[in-house]
Amino acid sequence: MKRFFYGLLVILLAIGAGAYGALWLTAAPVRNHPFVTALPQDRPVVIAHRGGADLWPENTLTAFRGAVALGADVLEMDVHQSAEGIPVVIHDWTVDRTTNGSGPVPSFALEELQELDAAFHFSPLDDPGTYPMRGREVVIPTLREVFDAFPETPMIVEVKENDLGLADRVVALVQEFNRSDRTMLASFHQPVLDRFRSSDARLATHLSEREATPFLIASWLFSGHLFSPAGEALLVPTRRGILPVTTGRLLRAAEGRNLFVAAWTINDAEEMKRLLARGVRGLITDRPDLAVSAAMDAR
Repeated sequence: MKRFFYGLLVILLAIGAGAYGALWLTAAPVRNHPFVTALPQDRPVVIAHRGGADLWPENTLTAFRGAVALGADVLEMDVHQSAEGIPVVIHDWTVDRTTNGSGPVPSFALEELQELDAAFHFSPLDDPGTYPMRGREVVIPTLREVFDAFPETPMIVEVKENDLGLADRVVALVQEFNRSDRTMLASFHQPVLDRFRSSDARLATHLSEREATPFLIASWLFSGHLFSPAGEALLVPTRRGILPVTTGRLLRAAEGRNLFVAAWTINDAEEMKRLLARGVRGLITDRPDLAVSAAMDAR
């Protein structure tokens, strides 16, 4: 019986060693994508979350213009679709939180969406309880309008709906504007993320939670080198429940796989400094003013 178990143990160890060796030989870092390589290399990268949601009405041309003027490197935005299927830039499934309307975004035709006041509920940090931008023709933009207004600005575009048709229309817009080198496509929905990758191999994507979780665990076990990442970036929170995410081990493992790491949503100046000192490459923030200052100090 002992011989049997010893023999079985040897076989299992041999299989494990063979599998480890195969992964070691076949695993490869992610490619150098122009979206990442064109970003600043001598300092951290500032990513304006929804254009800087604490400073301006979120996901509007007003916010995006303000973020670019401040010196943000990347504009981050969210996409739903109108009743006609046109990609529009808004975070929530409904228009209630950010506009003077009510109801699901896809229940409105584009013309109806753009009649709403996208600054209706915006209240500035330095004067809370006031709404100084109401009635100033701040509207929900289409993704086409954003691409047209900022042709050279890098963007992270997150598709919020689990809809492959919407994913295809977003890819078509990226291709039409010839901006696959300046756009990273994102989604929490794995089928949408897979569709981006299968539609156009030139597109940059991030790792989904399903893809990032095993990589995080592997980093704890010093085994990140056994992974071949499916996307070019890790866009992650600093914690997942009680578990820290942006650890030194994760950052070292990501560097070994050529992954760009940005943490969200970081709005505190001291936390920005801590993360940058640890080696996080990008800050996804509602306060691009604070992040630009932190990034310059970290050069």
